[in-house]
Amino acid sequence: MTGTDYDLPRLRPDVVLGPALRSGPKTVHHVKDPRTGCYYRVGPREHFIMGLMDGRHTLQDIGRRYNDTYDRRLGPEHWQQVFTMLGRYQLLDGYTDPAALDRIRQTHEAKQSGRQSWRRRRWVMLHPDRICADLAGRLAFAFRAAFVVPAFLLLAAVQVFVWTHAGTLAHEATHQRTWAVTVPLSMALFWLITVLHEFAHGVTCRHFGGTVTEIGLSWRFPMMTPYCRTDDIVLFHRRRARVGTAFAGVFVTLLALVPVLGWWWLAGDGSPGRRLAAGLLLFGSGAAAMSLLPILRSDGYVMLTHALDIADLRRESYRFWRLRLRRRDPAAQARLAAYPRRDARVYALYGIGSLLVLALGYCGLMWLWFGSLRHWVGPGWAVTVLAAETAVLLAALSPALRGRSAEGRPADA
Repeated sequence: MTGTDYDLPRLRPDVVLGPALRSGPKTVHHVKDPRTGCYYRVGPREHFIMGLMDGRHTLQDIGRRYNDTYDRRLGPEHWQQVFTMLGRYQLLDGYTDPAALDRIRQTHEAKQSGRQSWRRRRWVMLHPDRICADLAGRLAFAFRAAFVVPAFLLLAAVQVFVWTHAGTLAHEATHQRTWAVTVPLSMALFWLITVLHEFAHGVTCRHFGGTVTEIGLSWRFPMMTPYCRTDDIVLFHRRRARVGTAFAGVFVTLLALVPVLGWWWLAGDGSPGRRLAAGLLLFGSGAAAMSLLPILRSDGYVMLTHALDIADLRRESYRFWRLRLRRRDPAAQARLAAYPRRDARVYALYGIGSLLVLALGYCGLMWLWFGSLRHWVGPGWAVTVLAAETAVLLAALSPALRGRSAEGRPADA
């Protein structure tokens, strides 16, 4: 079917078009098809055309608007390409084939399952969209400035207290005789806070109009972490909504420590309850601070990515630095020249900064392990064990690093 067969083209009403985000030297928009669960990426011109396909604009109207904006006429061959793409993904209203949509959905689900490996795996614990929708309605007041501003000031005051009294809290948390009771209780309470953290992401995403497909556990070598899938974040046109969805988990984690501080304050000196509260305050505050570091797809990483209106800062920084290291290659030089100055600066600085943070963190961890191992096996064997451990880690990570440039997008189709 050619473009002229459509009088007033219209996308399916449930198809969602996302805002402009930077991806390498290009601008992209995400397009979501809720019926298949697929997210597609299109360029600004395709997005412009799709945005006018609302059933009220004729092909001539769209062509005229396109020519006014881009100073380029849409010929029959261009319309053929547009409608071929829309037909392939079954996005046009009135021209969908349920069997074709089902095949696309099955292919997408198979692709998602195929990404599971020993390096990365997910275990879905809950499909919380309905729960998050209900909570978003009940907690609408929590998204108003009248609540957010005082709450932020309160949790900031708690954090100032925690870090200015870190020595006292650490002494109370570590000097106790009731480990058999406090350790299990601490783990249970911290996991409760973690559940609240993940639900905060989901509820916030639902508040801004997105859907929440999963909450579960994610294994990304070498760490196991909880996760909440809020892929619709790339569809929010307001930057505040995207950054707020990413920050919500840390915000609720820190807010949950406010009553813990009250518990610590009211508990008697030397009591098990006070020592338990001290450990929660330190561990919870430290975990929140780590989550804000913009590395390894943490909450802070997602916040920074969307604050800069970038689709995937880490992956694009990796690609940028691969080109920089090959800058003597004419093809690499040509690709580097396509980067706007602002984007090149962002990718360069993020690559250097994240590498320094990871290197310093790993060196600090190695130093702590060395201090423990040398008491057991001596300094020589301690160095040997840590060197072997580092070699195994690099060998395990090298396939992922080589394949990252070809890796699918997190919200890929």
